[in-house]
Amino acid sequence: MSLPKTICGLPWISIETSPVGTARPCCLADDEITKPDGTKYKLTEHTLEEIYASEYMQDLRQQFRRGEKPATCKRCWAEEDAGRDSKRINSSVRLKDLYKQIEWENDTPDQLWFIDLKLGNICNLKCRICGSWSSSKWAQEEIDYCTDRGEDKKDHLALTMLKEGQWPRKSPNFWQNLETLLPNIKYFEFTGGEPFLIREHFDLLKTAIKTGDSKHIDIHYNTNATTWDEEFVDIWREFGRVDIAFSIDNVGKRFEYERYGAKWDRAEEIIKRVHEVQKEVTNITTQLCFTINIQNVYYINELLDWADEQGFGNVYFNMLHDPAEMCIKNMTPEAQALVKVKLQAHDWKPEYKAEVDNVIRFIENGSGDKLPMFNERMYLADQWRKEKFTDTHPEIAKAMGYAI
Repeated sequence: MSLPKTICGLPWISIETSPVGTARPCCLADDEITKPDGTKYKLTEHTLEEIYASEYMQDLRQQFRRGEKPATCKRCWAEEDAGRDSKRINSSVRLKDLYKQIEWENDTPDQLWFIDLKLGNICNLKCRICGSWSSSKWAQEEIDYCTDRGEDKKDHLALTMLKEGQWPRKSPNFWQNLETLLPNIKYFEFTGGEPFLIREHFDLLKTAIKTGDSKHIDIHYNTNATTWDEEFVDIWREFGRVDIAFSIDNVGKRFEYERYGAKWDRAEEIIKRVHEVQKEVTNITTQLCFTINIQNVYYINELLDWADEQGFGNVYFNMLHDPAEMCIKNMTPEAQALVKVKLQAHDWKPEYKAEVDNVIRFIENGSGDKLPMFNERMYLADQWRKEKFTDTHPEIAKAMGYAI
């Protein structure tokens, strides 16, 4: 069939499990998958096959086939409007062999090949761009804010996130369901929380080795470069490609500020170790995946200079959309001007130039209307953690009107 230019193959081949036990068509989808009555599917109650075959997913496939732009996919459309290759486009390249096999005219396919697994919100960091949705440490800090102010925490959203983020450890049926899917799986993505802290997923991988399914499964990780165990290597060597993407958004003290709890020296040590392992275990690849946000956009030249010295297989410019107050579309006019001047004046390597130009266009599409929320968010964490945004990020802090 003739496919619309706007089509995305992910609804046919993929499901994302969220850190709190719901599901989405992919990690950038705005909405969680719901039943006809509007209630969310829960992985503690429903199988992945049920969700994949749901009326919601059938309708989404039909929208794409008609050439529409589903509202839940607005983040991809925003990136494409800025000239960037969105997840929709990148997936068609990265998973091109799977795309050739998609039954595009089938609304109820049996092609669940790719599962993006966010197995709860267990994490050892409190990154400034994150929150209780993806970090148990963040959830606890938000609860502590309430306690410190003498507020009742029992109805606080963070407490709900802390409880719901434990769903993988309370759902043996979910793991059994995953094991039954192994013969059909071609690609696992493990993100966060911090996947290396979620030990249950290694049990799943060991099962795939025992059944012989590991040979046809590729793996992608997003890790915060704080945790390492040599045991990982013996497991990974039994799989197809294992891509380890390191979430490093800045360098030195700015890295430690933005990813609170991490240590720069330890991150560099782990990255170096993985690159040593890579020489022996040739199915491992590495990537720098940095998330562009208000804190780091002014300093990305320093990050990329560091990246060029590390030997990453590639560098991925990941655009942050949420929380909205951290998105570069919502910088003040002063910050927009400051960043644009620096980015435009820098002599970028050819492989980075187009991406940086797209970052500039993304900024130009912005409004700056989230400023109060940005400053409130930064100030509260600074006070609690005894830090100062102005100490580590003085230029962008000033342009954002931040003072402490």
